[in-house]
Amino acid sequence: MKRVITLIFTILASNLAYALKVENGFIVDSRGNKVEEREYKRVLILDPAAVESFYLMGGEKNIVAIADTAKNPIWPQEKTKSLPKAGTIMKPSIEQVLMYNPDLVILNTMSESFGESLKARNLNFLINEGNSFEQILDNLEVYGIVTGKRESASKLVKDYSFKLKDIKEKIAEKPLNIKGGFLFSTSPMMVFSPNSLPGEIFDTLGIENIAKGLPGGRPIVSPEFLLAENPDLLVGSMAIKNKSDILNSNPIVKQTKAGKKGNIMIIDSDKILRGTPRVIDALEELYQELSNVK
Repeated sequence: MKRVITLIFTILASNLAYALKVENGFIVDSRGNKVEEREYKRVLILDPAAVESFYLMGGEKNIVAIADTAKNPIWPQEKTKSLPKAGTIMKPSIEQVLMYNPDLVILNTMSESFGESLKARNLNFLINEGNSFEQILDNLEVYGIVTGKRESASKLVKDYSFKLKDIKEKIAEKPLNIKGGFLFSTSPMMVFSPNSLPGEIFDTLGIENIAKGLPGGRPIVSPEFLLAENPDLLVGSMAIKNKSDILNSNPIVKQTKAGKKGNIMIIDSDKILRGTPRVIDALEELYQELSNVK
């Protein structure tokens, strides 16, 4: 429980993200950390999204080790499961990191504090964030530089940009026009705000987010608020593994349209919430799955 609470507050404390960017010959992350704009041959990645991005562009040879994610596989699982590990996302091992002698370490916001240990040892590091489709594609361009796969990355960005445009046009012709909540946790009940990747997914699908107007990145929803909003759909992810976790979290849930009609669903976080272009692949599938929700 302590670990879950720590995770929640770490995410709550994070700033609004922007993509990795290139400025004056340096790659800069949203916290101001920067490294030289060039290819890195020994990259240690403690962020699953970056691992997947490397594989998408064919830059996996540059990876020396990754974080152990235990229950959440990293695509392509048949290849990543055999990669060396350097601790977990929440608890990286500085001893193991040093053992692999990386020329660049990529973190995510959950391991952000580990950057101080890296900085003390003069190790290059960046923090990866991708809270929107635009940020995800911008990050892909930067990883093309890091892996020496600029052309491959640019082609991926172009292809996924066209795919996203096509999906948005299809959805615009027949948006879902329902109200929903994308749950981060059930106890307390916290929902993703519109200014998040789940929020953008809802917006793209034509789902009115019950978190609209609420303060914070993961606002807590009271039973009274939930009943007043009366969502047509409730979606769970992250630590929420079963529909029953949502239905039994509070008696009020069963009084909503979502609860009465059984419009409760669980989405694998590694498929739809991980900030890689694979989210765009899953978007169309999710639209088809939700098309019958009323």
